[in-house]
Amino acid sequence: METFEKKPLIISAVSIFFPTILVAVGASFLFKKSYGEILQIGVMTALFALFLTFSFLYELLNNSFDYDNTEHIFRFVLVYEISLVLSALYPFFDVSGWMFVALGVAMSLFSNRFTGLFATAGLIMMSCMLAGTDLLMPFIVYFLSTAIAIMLFGSIDENFKVSFSIFLSMLTLLVFETAGFVFLKNEELNLEQFLMPIVNISVNTIILFGILKYFNDNVANRYRNMYLEINDQEYDALIKLKEKSKEEYFRSIHTAYLTERIAKACGCNVDVAKNLAYYHRIKKCFGYSQNDLKKFVKDNSFPPEAAKLLVEFSDRNSSLIRKESCIVYLSDKLIYSIMQIFASDKNAKVNYNELIDTMLNKKYIKEALADSDMTGRDMKNVREIMKKEILYYDFLR
Repeated sequence: METFEKKPLIISAVSIFFPTILVAVGASFLFKKSYGEILQIGVMTALFALFLTFSFLYELLNNSFDYDNTEHIFRFVLVYEISLVLSALYPFFDVSGWMFVALGVAMSLFSNRFTGLFATAGLIMMSCMLAGTDLLMPFIVYFLSTAIAIMLFGSIDENFKVSFSIFLSMLTLLVFETAGFVFLKNEELNLEQFLMPIVNISVNTIILFGILKYFNDNVANRYRNMYLEINDQEYDALIKLKEKSKEEYFRSIHTAYLTERIAKACGCNVDVAKNLAYYHRIKKCFGYSQNDLKKFVKDNSFPPEAAKLLVEFSDRNSSLIRKESCIVYLSDKLIYSIMQIFASDKNAKVNYNELIDTMLNKKYIKEALADSDMTGRDMKNVREIMKKEILYYDFLR
């Protein structure tokens, strides 16, 4: 279990627990509830706040939060506080205009699905109790529509392809609101009855898109542009490698090409794998120590994951664990073997299929991967991709 500083944990817990009770009770007086209702709302929200605080800390301490949310816990706290205040104000508006979907998705993205959904459920309950409406239908409408949206946005595509998910989420909300609120009005259906649901969907869409854009740029794919820069063959560090040794430079370039294709087939992080392939010879070529290598990745602003993997890969005392490391290791072995053959005889005829099979069946290769995350299916993909790239290997002559 990761060690956390106590101060941020205490601040986040206090910021969730006490404001929930204070806002709920304060809103109860604002809406002129009876003392019995105030007591009821106070007890219900206190229990909700207690278990939300507990679940938040439990998920956090067990590293169950998605993305890098464990390192940025106040993002959730901030969105929750905003959602809490809005939930206390919703009873001023028509029930079909309550906005939970966008904020529920935001809370889940900045923690995890369970925490976000539980927080949303409690806030819907609070709004219903303050409004004095029947709990069942509003709760069903907003809980289910938010749950579906959270599921749809559980994984943000690196190309930010979220338009269909937004459309489907809002369509679901419209269907639920129509069935839950519009059809219950004992009136003939007309466009005016859909005005508030349409306004609600429009506001949810705008806010949801803004939240997702922020999340994509600052959380899910915040290192995307950085990888594009340092994984460019014209990047300064790679140019220096080329000036130091053309052989090492081209070995890295060819390894990166093969690595990229295998990493895609194995479902790995392609950017990280490709980055490791480009720079896995840096230490050897420049005679760096481990401390020198750590300084190198820091000076070149490597993303944390890429920096950690390169340092681990270059440490002779470290075993190959991650698939990205294994793929770079295998790709480099094959590229180097072919380069060595052509260095001796540029016109040599090579049976690439036989060379690949022989290499992958070597005892030292199997031993190197013994403790890794590579599965039998992954190794099958490695073999297949290597054999599909036969035409490419002639560029190594």
